[in-house]
Amino acid sequence: MSPPRWLVRLTIAMMAGAALVCSAAVASANPTDDAYLNQLRGAGLTWPAGDEDAVIGMAYLICNDLESNWTPQHIANSIHANLDPDNIHVHDVGAMVNIAHATYCPNAGYNAAAGDGGGGGGGG
Repeated sequence: MSPPRWLVRLTIAMMAGAALVCSAAVASANPTDDAYLNQLRGAGLTWPAGDEDAVIGMAYLICNDLESNWTPQHIANSIHANLDPDNIHVHDVGAMVNIAHATYCPNAGYNAAAGDGGGGGGGG
């Protein structure tokens, strides 16, 4: 069985939205972006060529949700609900959430006392 290819199945609207929201922040690749993409690849995640900005944009949306008191699990569930749940495992989305957190916003967290929190919904 081939490795998970869940990012290939991202909806066009989701990728376009993430790219538009974060286009200024990811206009050019930098070492942090490269490290993030390499870590995702190392976790077995793939995406169509040319969609790197959308993938990076999702990381910024994940950080926004973490800063809005969403738990990592809540974010992963929210993203997963907007993807093809038959072909994408929530575990793979969880890896993306964890890698984004460690790479872009290691100090962002959620208030465990706040429960599942509020916020932006993990990009979808």
